[in-house]
Amino acid sequence: MCILRILYYLINNARCAINMEGGVRMNKNKKRRGFTLVELLVVLLILGVLVGLAVPRYMESQKAARARTFAANVREIVSALEAYRIDKAIGSDAKYPDDLSDLAEYYFTQVPINPYTGSSMLDESGIDYTATNNSLEFTLEITQKDVDDLDGDGITDTLCDVEKVKPLLPAIACP
Repeated sequence: MCILRILYYLINNARCAINMEGGVRMNKNKKRRGFTLVELLVVLLILGVLVGLAVPRYMESQKAARARTFAANVREIVSALEAYRIDKAIGSDAKYPDDLSDLAEYYFTQVPINPYTGSSMLDESGIDYTATNNSLEFTLEITQKDVDDLDGDGITDTLCDVEKVKPLLPAIACP
């Protein structure tokens, strides 16, 4: 009977003691499970320090990603302009479109979006496109401002003026 009691209490994770007469008695001081307030505060402090270190890096990488996305979209538009000109060269002069919106249907599966404004770049959001010389040439100028201050000078320049971004943009767009 005593052994059954011992097994019962051990299975139920109770603290028990066997006295010299073979009887089982329960300890009144059950150890509580869980964490103390100090342990929880230490964990929260460590998590706070880790978040404090990670968030600024995340924000900087998000700014750089916006600039890289903008530059990639401009390169994509320039490539689509050249493809348009080659397609229109069959049987006639190789001409550029009068408006960037002419590229949307055949040259993009998804219209490039300006990551700074959220609007279509084919609607000249962040760039100025002009077909010149009877549509035989074009000018493309970057007008998107450096709203993230990537160069850290406190001046809102265009992205062509930012040394980190200029090599990513096509040379034709940053004269």
